[in-house]
Amino acid sequence: MKLHECQRMLDDLNREMDQMLYAISHDLRAPLRAIDGFSQAVVEDYGDTLDETARDYLDRVRKGGQKVNAYIDGLLHMSREVRGEIQPEILDLSAMVEEINALLAANYNGHDPQLITAKGISVLMDRRLGRTLLTKLLDNAWKFTVGTQASRIEFGTMEHKGKPTCFIRDNGAGFDMNHAHDRLFGAFQRMHPDEEFEGLGMGLATARRIINLHSGKIWAESEPGNGTTIFFHTMEK
Repeated sequence: MKLHECQRMLDDLNREMDQMLYAISHDLRAPLRAIDGFSQAVVEDYGDTLDETARDYLDRVRKGGQKVNAYIDGLLHMSREVRGEIQPEILDLSAMVEEINALLAANYNGHDPQLITAKGISVLMDRRLGRTLLTKLLDNAWKFTVGTQASRIEFGTMEHKGKPTCFIRDNGAGFDMNHAHDRLFGAFQRMHPDEEFEGLGMGLATARRIINLHSGKIWAESEPGNGTTIFFHTMEK
């Protein structure tokens, strides 16, 4: 696919996202605020007359509304991340991975997985979107290796069906591929419960949108307790 076709695809996706987000923001924000506000008012004004079960119910109502609000924020953030004109250039992904990895270390106090990076891996890709892609994938690798002994993250390349293919592999929690099916790269799809790992399930959805805009492909291999590998390739140089 040529550059002008990629840009046309991006414009179409942006228009579609704008229409959806306009409806979500205007039609859902107000009732969510009302649900949260009135629930809080009931607790404040009638808290002394409520038993523990009633207070627990109201707390669950508020948390549910706040979670939906966080989902809306996640959609808005994803929309902003994939906007703009695509300007492909030859990117040194190896150097970018090491730079992003160093920045992520500040977000994970006491967690320091070993990073193994193959040198000289380059692709044709928009720089801003390439950085966003790697940040999402590396952040997932960091998150899901928390608690793993001798945790390790590897960035490398291989050939898949005649195409040079990059991968980011970790030895973390992993997940059951039988339960992933086609939903792994969908928005708000989580392979782990909230009490194990926090998140909205937007990282891989954003990664897939970025790869699609570069006429590429992204997929995963994983096994519970044995980590995950995310593979991807983009437009040819």
